Amino acid sequence: MKKVFVLRTEALLASKDPTLRFGDDNTIVVPMAILQNLYRYKGVPEKMSMASRFVEYIDSLPQNDLLSEGGFKQENGSYLRIVDNGPIEQEIANLADFSRLDHRVFQVCKDLKKKRQKVILISRNPNIRLKGNQLGIDTELFKDEIFPKPCDQYKGIVEVFMPGSSLEKMFTDERGVPVEEVYQYENFDWIENEFVEIVSDTSKAIGRYTNGRIVRLKYDKSIPGGHKALNVEQVVFWESLLMPPDIAPLVVTKGVAGTGKTYCSLAMALNAIEKKGDKKKQTYKQIIVATPTVTVANEELGFLPGEIDDKVGPYLGGIVDNLKEILRPKFPDFTNAELKKKAMEFFERGDIEIQPIGFLRGRTIPNTVFIIDETQNIKPCDIKDIVTRSAEGSKFIFLGDADQVNNPALNSRYNGLVYLSEKMKGNPHTFQITLNSKKSVRSKLAQEALDIL
Repeated sequence: MKKVFVLRTEALLASKDPTLRFGDDNTIVVPMAILQNLYRYKGVPEKMSMASRFVEYIDSLPQNDLLSEGGFKQENGSYLRIVDNGPIEQEIANLADFSRLDHRVFQVCKDLKKKRQKVILISRNPNIRLKGNQLGIDTELFKDEIFPKPCDQYKGIVEVFMPGSSLEKMFTDERGVPVEEVYQYENFDWIENEFVEIVSDTSKAIGRYTNGRIVRLKYDKSIPGGHKALNVEQVVFWESLLMPPDIAPLVVTKGVAGTGKTYCSLAMALNAIEKKGDKKKQTYKQIIVATPTVTVANEELGFLPGEIDDKVGPYLGGIVDNLKEILRPKFPDFTNAELKKKAMEFFERGDIEIQPIGFLRGRTIPNTVFIIDETQNIKPCDIKDIVTRSAEGSKFIFLGDADQVNNPALNSRYNGLVYLSEKMKGNPHTFQITLNSKKSVRSKLAQEALDIL
């Protein structure tokens, strides 16, 4: 039986061709109420752009066909209709917790069902889906917006087996070895810049896949500042961090708390800016640390009192803690208070800035390390606004844990971290790694708590 998909705003503004994503023999219905409210995302450039694109598409089609019972036949064979609702039924009008817009969409679905059509309401909002089901309306999650479960998401590293002779060749030949040297190489989906943990009959090593070959790492033996990689994933993370911005301007790193995401990022960036005055060695001029303006209690920073420095301070206290630990080996006799004072000098000199995510919009800053923490609490549309502002000589490091989402509009499969990781997978200028939760650098108690709680 052919289906009738009723789309809400989030489905229409999720891609460039939203009405072409529901099969080639079904009907796609856009309620008139949704069309009339399509521009409600003022101040969100990505959404406004999608809205304008869709309105232009609608405007280019024969209006009589769109408003007819049959609809307009699209290029993929599906039919598109614009449908207004009839009188709101009392059962729907009594839904006090839902807006007038929601009432009108529900009524469109009910009207279509009366014509014995297989109607499915598409929405990302679980409350809408639940209430729709209670009203006798079939509902579905908008699958185009959903990425794999955390356990199935891109990890950035794969384990392979290779003859010892091939592994030796990888170290002696700068070009690396052909991927065909890997046992059963045809069983792997080779992804550009995916790291490779290699096991041979004689030893182990780590490489990186690029252009059909596996090459050795460049920085695994030269981590600066006396820092050490504590596990395989951290070796890969350091490699990604130390790659110059013309090769790896974008780094995406996932991992639970305590896996060293923020510590390693800050350590790399500080080592780079400490070379100020040496144009041959200095890579970056400053560090900007950004965080989403949402708390565990879902409070927006904009509604909290104080200036911007006061607002972001409480949310990035962990940054100062990491700076203290980075500085501790250099100043072993310093007290915690002295280390904190030393750490604050980076902010006083302007070497490090702390800003909410919203302040990065519209800024194009060269020769800067951007460390974006808690990326899982950023909306996908905001991610694009940030990354597309990348300037020459800058590096973006996105950090987060997909299982620690505090924004109620997002979840472990739909958030900025997963969106960026899955969309940029295989991009030649993007390096990614998922730090192993079983190899947390925190205490045994912290690791056990992560596993049990």
